[in-house]
Amino acid sequence: MEDVPLQDLGSLAGPKQTAVVSVDVQRIFTGLPLYPPVDQVLGNLGRFLNESRAFGVPVVIVRIIVAPEVYSSVWQRQFPRHDATWLTQATRNVEYEPGFEPREGDVVLTKHRYSAFIDTPLETILRTRSIRTVVVAGLTTDVCVGSTARDAFQRDFHVITLADCCAEMTRVRHEAALETLADNFGTVCTSPDLVALWRSRRPSAPPEAASIRTRRS
Repeated sequence: MEDVPLQDLGSLAGPKQTAVVSVDVQRIFTGLPLYPPVDQVLGNLGRFLNESRAFGVPVVIVRIIVAPEVYSSVWQRQFPRHDATWLTQATRNVEYEPGFEPREGDVVLTKHRYSAFIDTPLETILRTRSIRTVVVAGLTTDVCVGSTARDAFQRDFHVITLADCCAEMTRVRHEAALETLADNFGTVCTSPDLVALWRSRRPSAPPEAASIRTRRS
């Protein structure tokens, strides 16, 4: 299998048919020693989210909160070092990283499993807005970002994963996850690549308007 180049998506990757899903930019993950370095990734992601909003692209802010009543025996067995409250609403772990809180107009979504599509209204929200392409970014590459990207693809959305806007525990895991996503679950590119495509598709001003601006300047 092989990846789908960003340009091949054409208008499907344009602002009118695209939504951005920012996954789990929370203190529990931003405090980890990730690759690429967290500060670098957060800088890239913050700029990209601002660009997305400026283009009118819907931004979905997702975070994980696992209440004790859904902290199943399977999760308890997987994470024996943690009790059932480590991802509850009241803990610092689930707080948004400062600067990544939802903005006015964003869609805010809480999940209690890795994928943002599991037991949430995300798919309905996207379909209602006639979204065809989902851009996925956040933390971490191989777990919650990857799970969300896979589920988006399997629900027949075109998927773009931003390589410079996600991170994982090791370089090997980060790069392997991106390779798998590129080979099987859509397109992997950088945020500047996608923003450049959006800019290239921005309607140019009519000649009359450009002439008026020139005379006034």
